[in-house]
Amino acid sequence: MHRNKWFFSLLLTLAVIFLNGAVFASEASAARFVDTGGHWAQQAIAEMSACDVIAGYPGGEFQPDKNVTMLEAVAMLVRVMGMEDQAKVLENENVDYKMPPNLLWGKGYLIMGVQMGMLDKDYLNQLQPGTPATRAEVAVLVFHALNLDPGGGELSFIDSGQIPQEYKACVAAVVNKRIMLGLPGNYFKPSDEINRGQMAVLLARLLENNFSDPCPERRFNGTLSSIDLANGILGIQDDKHGYVNKKLAIDYDLFLDGKKAEPALLKVGDKVNMILDNNEQIAYVQALRQSAAQIFKGMVDSIYISDNEKYLLIIGFDGSRISYPVAEGVGIVDNGSQKDISYLSEGKFVEVKVIDSKITEINFLSTGTIKGRVTDVSSSVLTVRKNSGSKTKLDIPDNVVVMKGGEVKKYSDVEEDNQVEVTVFEDKALKINILSTSELEGIIKELDTSGTYGITIRNDDGERYEYEVDDDVDVYDKNGDDIDFDELDTGDQVVLELDDDDNVTRIEVEDRDDYDEVEGEIEELDTSGTMHITISDNDGSEERYEVDDDVDVYDKNGDDIDFDELDTGDQVTLELDDDDNVTRIEVEDRDDYDEVEGEIEELDTSGTMHITISDNDGNEERYEVDDDVDVYDKNGDDIDFDELDTGDQVTLELDDDDNVTRIEVVE
Repeated sequence: MHRNKWFFSLLLTLAVIFLNGAVFASEASAARFVDTGGHWAQQAIAEMSACDVIAGYPGGEFQPDKNVTMLEAVAMLVRVMGMEDQAKVLENENVDYKMPPNLLWGKGYLIMGVQMGMLDKDYLNQLQPGTPATRAEVAVLVFHALNLDPGGGELSFIDSGQIPQEYKACVAAVVNKRIMLGLPGNYFKPSDEINRGQMAVLLARLLENNFSDPCPERRFNGTLSSIDLANGILGIQDDKHGYVNKKLAIDYDLFLDGKKAEPALLKVGDKVNMILDNNEQIAYVQALRQSAAQIFKGMVDSIYISDNEKYLLIIGFDGSRISYPVAEGVGIVDNGSQKDISYLSEGKFVEVKVIDSKITEINFLSTGTIKGRVTDVSSSVLTVRKNSGSKTKLDIPDNVVVMKGGEVKKYSDVEEDNQVEVTVFEDKALKINILSTSELEGIIKELDTSGTYGITIRNDDGERYEYEVDDDVDVYDKNGDDIDFDELDTGDQVVLELDDDDNVTRIEVEDRDDYDEVEGEIEELDTSGTMHITISDNDGSEERYEVDDDVDVYDKNGDDIDFDELDTGDQVTLELDDDDNVTRIEVEDRDDYDEVEGEIEELDTSGTMHITISDNDGNEERYEVDDDVDVYDKNGDDIDFDELDTGDQVTLELDDDDNVTRIEVVE
């Protein structure tokens, strides 16, 4: 059998990594693995192990979260299709095509893969068997192993565009047959590497949906007719073989209604599927209680139609995934009121009752929302300090959904100090939305508490920012206590949290600086010896202040300047310490200069500098330029006067003598 050529871009992209073949070198064991207890894929792992499709590692580990390599994926599919014996025979076969270089194990599986149509012999030497297999690659292998019809319909996953075009027909067919399903949030994640637990579930679905049967001679289905607990013997009335009486192996796996159980919980009349080991003893039992109601709680992942029935795929809080058709006439109960099934949507949290493999009842779970800041993160518990100030600890189920900016993330992406909104059910964090916030620190310069709230702060660089404040802003003093917005004061050192629209959603007071502010116009400057400044306020009253030697001085653009660059007439704000000494000066405005705009026609950089500009009317004017002129490019960066060019559109600041003291390039 040969595959379509478009598949081989897959083979060309794999890296040359090889894996020791010890995992597949010996017969698989049906013994319970030491590391799968409570794992969401435990039942599928047990079933596929009993069928000798997958095996464990030394020490009784299965390592369900370990990635599956390309060669392992091919070998598992060969086994689940019942071709294991043929693959062993082919191990020493001479073929007229090349194997991958330095192949340590699995030659027979690769040859079998070629014969089954999964691989193309002409490209086999380019396969890199030790590379982790992705979900899209496994979908393609399954498609060809089963020889599926490519007419799978359109893919509705949010990330369908990330699936390579040549793989889409394969993925659609495998999804349509319910062999592979989407991930939380309606994503397929084609580039995610598939792990051993996920692969076990996929293989179990092949058996469940009658696409394969790797051990038909050792598998029996029927009704439990006798239970001998003393001797560990179960008798079933098999649908094909009649009465079968078998003993439980020393190491066996038994599941009742999808949960690990002991034989004492079984009842005569239970529907059972059991698999024998090579010693004709029971290695695996799957039992379903006849007409017993099963209750599942989780999140609706998808709703789809198959064989004219509506199915719900639900991801349980323990990470398990169930998919059942909805019985005729079933509605939804929401806070006691009945809703039509059309009211249900993906992402809703529900409790469903299943009887005889059909959903007979659906109830919305009563969830709540917690909004606050993450203070501690562990693998199983998330601690959030709510905006009210109190802390709460939330259990983290295996299927917790994490979102940020509309994208699905992993729980490991949640970090301390994240601002989050958490959907909660019975102290479980079902969905964590990492809020996209930014923080800004500074001193409050102005507050607007009338109408729409507003706040203006100045950061350490002297830059000012003005923001609109949410009506329900959370405000905390430096002790962490709630206060009202109008209890803030100018001079408070604060941290603001901003949403995506740059609105302030949270304010925390870090400290309150003990200083006073005064505003006025500079009347006099003393730059010799101990520095002083005299300003007059709006009433004309003058006040003289001593200035610190290390005073911070900023012009009206927030740029650092020297104290002696200040001029009389400048409108300034002074910050005073407890001794009324000036520690900071900000220029609010300058009344003693003019601005002119125009295009540079001529520059004179020799001797006394001059600049000639023409205005919009074509009038030219020549100005003398100060030796210490400040020149800024259009990005606000300092440049030298001789870096200007004719043709630059500039704004000039002129002093009382019409000398240029500042030049800004506009264009």
